Amino acid sequence: MTKLLDLGARSEYAIAALVRLAQRGEGAIVTVKELAEETGISQHFLYNIFDDLAKAGIVRSFRGAKRGFMLCRPPEEISFYDIVAAVEGMIEKPHCLLDRNRVCSASDPCAAHFFWIGLRDYAEQSMRELTLAQIAKKAPFGK
Repeated sequence: MTKLLDLGARSEYAIAALVRLAQRGEGAIVTVKELAEETGISQHFLYNIFDDLAKAGIVRSFRGAKRGFMLCRPPEEISFYDIVAAVEGMIEKPHCLLDRNRVCSASDPCAAHFFWIGLRDYAEQSMRELTLAQIAKKAPFGK
């Protein structure tokens, strides 16, 4: 089967950990160790992901006795797009859909250029509309 949106392990792991953090409620501080145990993701990999999430303003880190991470904003204000962009970077297809050796642009488009741009924009808008709260509410695991 062809994968339209294959976001990669970083996005999958970020979503899995953030869902568990969101399900704990507003102001909850959770350690990476706890999240690693719950998700089966290595602590080292989660620390790298949470560093990116902190740089993007999605989570905040705490040091000392209450060390861990907490959401910076309510889950209703964190979009799927925010998370993916924080850990994967911006979603872009730099080469032409019809010729991998060519860079397509609006000034020099291929036959599929505007269709592809429309599809990408639609996918991006859908990702911006889906929130962490919506994902957490439907997640198969509870608090």
